[in-house]
Amino acid sequence: MHRKLSDIQLSENGKTRYVYYCILCDELLVLSEQEIQPNKIILILDDQCPECRFSLEKVLRCEILKVDLEIDLLVHPEIIDQKCLLEPSKPHDETRINKANSLQADSEPNLTTSIGSLDETLILRLGQVFALQGKAAHALSLLLCVRATLPKPLGLDSDILFLDGGNIFDVYGISDHAIRHELNPEETHERIHISRAFTYHQLSTLINNKLLEALKRFNAKLVIISDITLLYCDPDVQRQEKVESLEIFRRDMRALVTLAEREHVLIIVTNLQTRNRRMDEILHRTAHVSAKLEDHETFIRLLLAKHPFIPPLKAIISLNKENLESYL
Repeated sequence: MHRKLSDIQLSENGKTRYVYYCILCDELLVLSEQEIQPNKIILILDDQCPECRFSLEKVLRCEILKVDLEIDLLVHPEIIDQKCLLEPSKPHDETRINKANSLQADSEPNLTTSIGSLDETLILRLGQVFALQGKAAHALSLLLCVRATLPKPLGLDSDILFLDGGNIFDVYGISDHAIRHELNPEETHERIHISRAFTYHQLSTLINNKLLEALKRFNAKLVIISDITLLYCDPDVQRQEKVESLEIFRRDMRALVTLAEREHVLIIVTNLQTRNRRMDEILHRTAHVSAKLEDHETFIRLLLAKHPFIPPLKAIISLNKENLESYL
């Protein structure tokens, strides 16, 4: 068995399996009917992904998926002794798969929105990538830009990097939020560093070649990437290039996850609408937290699809008879 996670067909009526894979190169390491202690996989493979050679302590991820396969166990060819994977584990065999999934359920948010029930559900933490779907996600991202400049514990007392893939950064919206928080609008704008991309190649270059340097230069703890699928789904892109754009999108999302965990920063990726269902699936599968925000004027409908320690849920967030834009 030598497959990528993307090769595995998912199905709502499929078999529930534990899937262990490398978040960096998408290499599938183990697919099992029963849960396996990740430390066993790490030890057998000498803490090295067979494909990209990165440390499995940093890049090994487990997800519970419904797959369109009848087989109970699939393992990578370099895992010769399959039986040892299924043997009962001893207490000292426990290990964490990654920083984000090791968060405790009582963790307090590092960054708040001021909307109590929303903060209690999303729990914005450093070291994670949040994929927020829906037009309301953009309004929320602008608010978070301003609140990130606030002192702890409400904010991060940090500069912000805003990668504007959707060309939708709202200068006036930021100023309004700053005034409502009794902040100086000009000083607030100075702490938000904007980079614009006009092709998916430019956005990919920003993510892979420029973002880490900018994080260190400005000591930023929050990264916003606006309407991320827009450029990758450019209608002018030729058919053959669309295959390439999908693979680059997959690679860029993995890079963001690795960066968030390694540098202990919060990365929020917004996607205003569904343009490509495969990209939506990659967003959901790769991000630590995946949610959709629907603005219904008097309330937000929050659909939390994925979270490290909260089960999927649907919630109504009351906005006191105001829509999300005006409330925020």
